[in-house]
Amino acid sequence: MDARRKPLAKAGGLRTLRASGLEVQWRGTPGVDDWVAFIARGTRSKRVILAAQTSERRVRARVSQIEPRSRPEIERLAQG
Repeated sequence: MDARRKPLAKAGGLRTLRASGLEVQWRGTPGVDDWVAFIARGTRSKRVILAAQTSERRVRARVSQIEPRSRPEIERLAQG
């Protein structure tokens, strides 16, 4: 007999950065290194990714690091 497991719960968050006015959104699974952070602009195709396939701790650290920066600086960091 196959034991059916419950799927892992997804978590996420959204923060509006004070200096730039950008909305940063993140999501992932607690305890698993599959977190992603991106700038929420509207459509999925226009999202700029800030961090991908990393831990929740690194995503939250990245968001707090970019908090005081301006919009062009954040977009430059996301692209490179």
